[in-house]
Amino acid sequence: MNYAIIVAAGNSKRMNKNGNKVFLPLFNKPIIYYTIKVFNECKNIDEIIIVTQKENFEILENIKKKYNFDKIKKIVEGGKERQDSVYNGLTSIKNNKSNDIVVVHNASNPLVREKEIDDCIKAAKNNGAAVVGFQLKDTIKKINNNFVERTIDRKDIFQVQTPQAVRNKLFLEAFENAKKKNLTVTDDVSLVELIGQKVELVPCSYENIKITTDDDLKIAEGILVRRTGRFTRIGIGQDSHKFSSNKELTLGGCKILNEAGFEANSDGDVILHALFNAISQAIGEKSLGYYADPMLKKGVIDSKEYIKVILDKLNEKNQKLNNVGVMIEASRPKLEPHTDKIKESMSKILDLEKEKIGITYTSGENLTAFGQGKGMQCFVVVTLVQV
Repeated sequence: MNYAIIVAAGNSKRMNKNGNKVFLPLFNKPIIYYTIKVFNECKNIDEIIIVTQKENFEILENIKKKYNFDKIKKIVEGGKERQDSVYNGLTSIKNNKSNDIVVVHNASNPLVREKEIDDCIKAAKNNGAAVVGFQLKDTIKKINNNFVERTIDRKDIFQVQTPQAVRNKLFLEAFENAKKKNLTVTDDVSLVELIGQKVELVPCSYENIKITTDDDLKIAEGILVRRTGRFTRIGIGQDSHKFSSNKELTLGGCKILNEAGFEANSDGDVILHALFNAISQAIGEKSLGYYADPMLKKGVIDSKEYIKVILDKLNEKNQKLNNVGVMIEASRPKLEPHTDKIKESMSKILDLEKEKIGITYTSGENLTAFGQGKGMQCFVVVTLVQV
């Protein structure tokens, strides 16, 4: 039997987040979802034990049920230190045999591949213990009081990750030795090294990172995009309106004071109208008028209400906005001073980071009605990702 102990009992201090980081969203699913999924689908894993804080038991039970993670057999309470948590997971396994393999993996390493798990298990069966890792590529310096003391030869230096796999009997002996001598280590196979047992290094991908900081989370998102082709859809939308002195100017849900608005039945928000059509096109739905006209008859003129309709349909199709590009053609008014406010408004409406919203302008050089100051034209491009 091969057992997987997934450790999810950390306090996430370096993430600067409240609660356990493994439940933070990675493309609208918790980080730990991706970790469990790989082990649940791995043919060489028979049972999964998750170690976490007691307050997270219900959350994990819901995740198990929602995603049908049938190999999860136990959820065990963690200890004071990581070493204690792993021991709690190990001793929760009953009727296991000496040569059974116990694989320990950090829940915060969601990008592990099934082959890496398989290779680690195989190495542990052959040699007693194994750990995955990748060779360091950068120059390593030993520092003393902020000054370089020496340069370390990186030739045989590896950064280890999880999984780490050990034969059951050997693992228990290693823990007993640590307990007897009051030893504390930061990774599992170090315990095995302390009783003189060799540990085989199994090469793994540089993508098998531990998510510790916000930057790590962004890197993980990029890796998942490349692996899964999540940039699945692109849409483009357009809208234009003549100016009207009888209305105030609204762009991206943001009111621009002391500027002429648009001649339109609604507020004429060309950005949100073009955005609606871009999203709708990307998910195979109909044009803005199909949805907005019945709402206009009921007196709904706020374009933010129209956007809610298409965002609901976007959610139904398990898609989300990745980024939005806005291009406006108009010789007046000068909109650059209002860009930040428009982006802030759109960010709130779309629940999208400001950094993922781009807005640019062109005057049109008097070549079109928009360049001649008679109105405004807007194009919007969106990219979507699957969630």
